[in-house]
Amino acid sequence: MKKLPVVLLFVSGVCAFVLKDSQEVFGKLYALEGTWKMTTKRGAVCEEWKKMSDTHLQSRGYFIRGTDTVISEQVALTNTKEGVFYTSTVEGQNNQQPIPFKLTKYADNVFVFENPRHDFPRRIVYSFITADSLHAFVDDGTEGGKRQNFYYRKQ
Repeated sequence: MKKLPVVLLFVSGVCAFVLKDSQEVFGKLYALEGTWKMTTKRGAVCEEWKKMSDTHLQSRGYFIRGTDTVISEQVALTNTKEGVFYTSTVEGQNNQQPIPFKLTKYADNVFVFENPRHDFPRRIVYSFITADSLHAFVDDGTEGGKRQNFYYRKQ
């Protein structure tokens, strides 16, 4: 029984460290705030991010074709005690149900969110190249597998 307080102290210390670490990492995601745009032959792909609180960012993804704007996705980035989550609701997919992807890796301004149980994508990656340049991609979680790239510029 004498070891129980030591174990509890250790576990609470680890939890506090993980939470603090996730807060620091989540803070780096504030760089998403604003509008990001990728121009293609068929129009533009955009993501518009807003900071809702210290633990919640929200985005809407949309396509611009001529004078038409079509909303394609709603995203919530949240920092919870279970981890940092990228939760996506895509128009016309998954019965409009939100799909969570957990932050599994972060290094050198690259954020990797994964959900191995989802059909596609299984992985969502955001990589900040510069303050106004962002490479994002979604893939099937395998090297050399199915992948879609997005090269955004901040507007």
